[in-house]
Amino acid sequence: MKTFQSAAGLVQIKPIQVKYAAPLFQAIVDSRPAIGDFLPWAMDLSLKDEKDFLLREKNRQFEGQPLVFALVVAGQPVGMLDLHAVNEAKRSAEIGYWISQQYQNQGIVSRAVELISEHALTRLALGRLVLRIKEENQASRRVAEKAGFIETGLVDDFLCYERCQ
Repeated sequence: MKTFQSAAGLVQIKPIQVKYAAPLFQAIVDSRPAIGDFLPWAMDLSLKDEKDFLLREKNRQFEGQPLVFALVVAGQPVGMLDLHAVNEAKRSAEIGYWISQQYQNQGIVSRAVELISEHALTRLALGRLVLRIKEENQASRRVAEKAGFIETGLVDDFLCYERCQ
């Protein structure tokens, strides 16, 4: 779908595929200490859970476009990015993401969020995108700011950031 160059190599944002289950699961296992505080589901996830998730999500679409993507660095799936809580009436959605600890703090997620936001605002004609971030998650707060999101306040113990058309 989208590609860009990073210090780690070529990054591709590709619709998820079930064949990515094993490498994504391994990335989660290897990164549990870094992502577990912010993504509690990662702590108990099994390979079967990951396969089941990818099977469920691979066909999730809006306006004929996929909503769930793998972050593939130098040919290896190392994270995910998705649009969820899509509200057709309000033309809004939330963005979620995670990336292997090995690839954190390299600007990959910021650029990926920026690109998926542009896709959502133009191709999907959404008017409002939201990131919900735990207040102590400084890395995700930097992602939001680098990707052009504006902090709008605290809701249900999450800082909300928005980017509008």
